[in-house]
Amino acid sequence: MSGNPAGPRARCLTIGSSDSGGGAGIQGDLKAFARAGVYGASVIVGVTAQNTLGVTATTSIGTDMVGHQLKAVLDDIGTDGVKIGTTWSAELIWLLVDRLVWLDEVPVVLDPVMVSAAGSALGGDEEAVTAVREGLLPLTWVATPNMTEARRLTRLEEEKDPAKLAEAIVELGARAALITDAFPGGAGDWLFDGERHHEITGPRRASGCDHGAGCAHSALLTAFLARGMPLTRAARTAHATVSLAIEHGAADIGNGRHPVELTAGSLPW
Repeated sequence: MSGNPAGPRARCLTIGSSDSGGGAGIQGDLKAFARAGVYGASVIVGVTAQNTLGVTATTSIGTDMVGHQLKAVLDDIGTDGVKIGTTWSAELIWLLVDRLVWLDEVPVVLDPVMVSAAGSALGGDEEAVTAVREGLLPLTWVATPNMTEARRLTRLEEEKDPAKLAEAIVELGARAALITDAFPGGAGDWLFDGERHHEITGPRRASGCDHGAGCAHSALLTAFLARGMPLTRAARTAHATVSLAIEHGAADIGNGRHPVELTAGSLPW
């Protein structure tokens, strides 16, 4: 399932939810994959009624249909990288674990989205969080939670040190942890690769165009890893690419938190 007999182009699979506004979720991931030069396929596990102002309704897709989508993609197209976004239930998470555990040396990036950028809940009850901890993290090459999500995953609710949170996530089974938005008042991530810590910083972009930034970040990281880029370089390149996408964001789209614009600006790689 991880080979690519048809040619050299890397293929990436995103598993997550649809964003009807087109800025985040599956739609945002596919845009990021295209920007990074990989072929994108998708497995939709949920649907949101969403725009730049927030999420107004959600529904999950039945696990049978999720399983059919996974089988259809992996049996024919295969994948060189997997990004997992919103996970709606423990039942769904354990299905993903059962189907993905057989992937041989394929990078898996877990972006444990529990709350949208506009503050709307997108799943993540305690049973689901436990399933992520016990099932998905041990399959994960890189987990990319923000500080709030990292605290919930590790159950270190008062911890403010991203290095300690990253180490705790690796102790739970992930190969590496990339804590996003790790520094108050500045744009920065904290990477622990399992052995060394790396601080990834950059200027805070105040464009108001950050809808989908987190989704794009983890999708770009997946794509760069699928293309064979070393982890530290992939993390720095994803950060720089998203920073440009915020700076050159789609300020003419919507009336809330405008979407990032991945097609604008010169690529930093």
